[in-house]
Order: sequence, then structure tokens, then C-alpha cells
Amino acid sequence: MKKAMINYMKQEKNDELYTPREAIYPILKYLEKDKIYWECTDYGESNISKVLVENGFKVIATRKEEFDFLKDDALFKYDVIITNPPYSTKDKFIKRCYELEKPFMLLLPLTALEGKQRNELYKKYGIELIILNKRINFMKDKKNVWFNTSWFCRGIADKQLNFEKVEGTHE
Repeated sequence: MKKAMINYMKQEKNDELYTPREAIYPILKYLEKDKIYWECTDYGESNISKVLVENGFKVIATRKEEFDFLKDDALFKYDVIITNPPYSTKDKFIKRCYELEKPFMLLLPLTALEGKQRNELYKKYGIELIILNKRINFMKDKKNVWFNTSWFCRGIADKQLNFEKVEGTHE
């Protein structure tokens, strides 16, 4: 396990890891049909957008090449931000979500609870977690996943800690 982590850290950063459908199904019960969900990092193949639309939710998806979530202001109406942000810029995404003062759901490594700056933001604004019961495999050719990802939310769940079961792949 330790060797796998060291090897991973030595690799070139790869932030284009698409969210498997199985990571999205457990959150559907937290979403409201009358809200507009903004998938702000949809590269055109987002399972987040696909699963939400398939289940009757309204989604606006913006591509990184067309819209920079971290810099641009949305000129459209939306109620909730939902995305699996690039992990190398997770701090900027968390900060930006709080600045926009909208409910949000970010799929992040559970280790995103750590860190002085993030801790200050969570303490100041609050955070809710939807913790998945198993690790999500983002890469089809890899079998060993060494970190847990969970949904970091604000304004979504009634409790700070929520535990959900991941069922199959739903592919």
C-alpha cells in the first residue's frame, strides 16, 4: 500500500478522472427535482450530468475550455454546484464554492478534510459529508484504489455525517 502511494505521488498529475456512475447513485436521494444543478467541469463525458438527467434532474454543464469556474461568473440561473473537481486544484474549488454562496457537492478524497486552510473554511461555513462505504475506482485498468472519495457538501444534507452504500456499477 505504501509503495503504491509513493508511486502514485511520483506520477505526472492526471486530473481527468471521470466519475463512475456508481459514485453518483447514492446521492440522488439528497437532490431535489425542482433545482437546477450546475456541473461546472463537464468535459463532455460527465457521468454526473448523464445520471442526473436520466433521473429527471435539470442540469447545466459547462466545459472547462468554454468556462473557467474558478474565474468566470455564471450568467445563467443555477441552484446547486455539483462536480468532481480536479484534485490538484481542490482548494481553489472549495474556496470558490463558498464564495458563490450556493449549495454544493464536490466529490473529493476524504483526505480533503485535512489542511489548515480547508479546516478554517469548514469551521467558518460548515461542511456536510456523504461518505461512501467503499473506494471508487476511477480507472478501469487499476484494481487497487488506495483512497476513499466522498461527497463534500454544503446546504444539501440534514446531518454533517451521512453514510451511503455504493451498489454495483450500474453500467
